[in-house]
Formats: sequence, C-alpha cells, structure tokens
Amino acid sequence: MNFLLSKGLVKRHRNCAKVNCRRRMILTKDTSKKDKYYFRCPKCRSTQSIRKGTFFEDSKLSIEDILSVAFCWSAKLPVKSASAMTEVCQNSVSQWYQFLREKCSETLISNPNYTFGGPGVVVQIDESLIARRKYNVGRVVEPQWVFGIYDTNTKLGHIELVEDRSAATLIPLIQKYVLPGSTIHSDQWPAYNSLNQLGYNHLTVNHSQNFVDPNTGTCTNAIEAYWSRVKKNVRLHWLSRRDQLPLRIDEFLWRDRLPTKKYSLVFQETLRLVAVS
Repeated sequence: MNFLLSKGLVKRHRNCAKVNCRRRMILTKDTSKKDKYYFRCPKCRSTQSIRKGTFFEDSKLSIEDILSVAFCWSAKLPVKSASAMTEVCQNSVSQWYQFLREKCSETLISNPNYTFGGPGVVVQIDESLIARRKYNVGRVVEPQWVFGIYDTNTKLGHIELVEDRSAATLIPLIQKYVLPGSTIHSDQWPAYNSLNQLGYNHLTVNHSQNFVDPNTGTCTNAIEAYWSRVKKNVRLHWLSRRDQLPLRIDEFLWRDRLPTKKYSLVFQETLRLVAVS
C-alpha cells in the first residue's frame, strides 16, 4: 500500500460520497478483502474500494497481478512469457499490454514540444518499408510505407505510417514536425524537391554513387540506423497483428524518449504513465 500511495496509483485522501456526510475517509486494512485495504467513513461507516477513480477500477485482476503484468511489459516480455510468469491468462495480459500502448499514444499526442531541428540543426529524413516478404518467401504481406525524421542534435526521431511517398503526403509531415531553418539531409527522392523553397536548407546525397556526399558531407546514416532499431522492435509483430502496428510504433517512440532503458526505471516511468488514467 505504501508503494501504491507513493506512486500516486491510489489516492491518499478521499471524502465520503454521501451528500450529508462528506467526512474524510480512513484507509483501513482488512486481509479478508481482495485488495487487503479499503476506505471507511468514520461517521456513517460507508466504505469505498481503493480502486475507485484509478486505472485498477475496471479490472478483475488483483492489484499485485496488474503490477506484475506492467513490469513484464516494461521489460519487453512477450505475452506468452508474461502469462507464464504472472499466472495471468494470455488474453488479460494482451489487454493490459494494449492499454499501456494506448497510454503511450496519448502521451505522444499531448506533448506540446514534439518538433525537431531548428536553425543550424541537421535533421535527416527518409521513407522505408516496415514489412515485406524477403526473397518472395512466406505468405503475402501487403507493404506498408513509413516516414521517418531524425534529429542529429537531440538523438530523437519520429516515425509515421503513410499511404505513399508522394510530395502531397510527405511535405505536410515535414512542415508539421521540422522547424523552419533546419538543415535537412535526404536522398534524392523527387518528393523533397520543394524543401529549399519552404524555409529549409535542403541537402541531398545520391545513394547510387555514395553513402556520404564527398563535397557537402551530406548523409542519411543516422536515420538508417534509426530504421534498424525501429524494425528490430516492431517488424516481428507487424506480420501477425497488422492492426497493432500504430500502437507498437507509439510504444517504441515512448520508450525511445526515456532517459534510461533499465527495466526497473522503465517500470517507474510506466507507473507514471498510467497514474493519471
């Protein structure tokens, strides 16, 4: 209970819900109850679950099981492994994993400073296929294009699913996420041709000749390395659950912004993620 209170997962103080009472309720221990604690009004003796008003409220799992599943998600354990370790059914683990990914999406959407670059800062951009059959082996998988941005100063990036690689699709995304005055490095894909007229210093490299332009030093090595990390974390899941791809991408972006990758500290950040639910 001290842990739950310290992380803001359970409210420390509550008032009685009865209109004619409104007294401050007392946190009471009772080992016969599922959660072992409840709130009790000292005046009218009414009670209230410690789950009320928290993200635990609608779950039938014990709070200990929910925290265990959240730690397994923080440690990137697959659903099947997490189910075996926590003895929670795979369906419940899957639902909690999806809930946590949805919270990642909400956090990214509500971030007011989700932009990259600036005057003198190099931002690399590229587009890539997140999934496709290799050597024409295996079942048919419909290709999915994604667009990526990588800030070489902050070492942070952004990826987004796109319908195609046309200028009409990519230019608005660049204007949305990349600040004017940025130096943009890209390949020579024609969709980027108008960037110099839009307030950016646009430099290109011809990948059919060089990985790094010998005259300007322009390259896309950083965004290529970023793609490698993205696909390592996302691609295996894409082939089996296509509808989950946007959430898995948001999970990757949320994790990528954490100051540490240690599982215990990622778990702490995960609890902060859901404490406001």
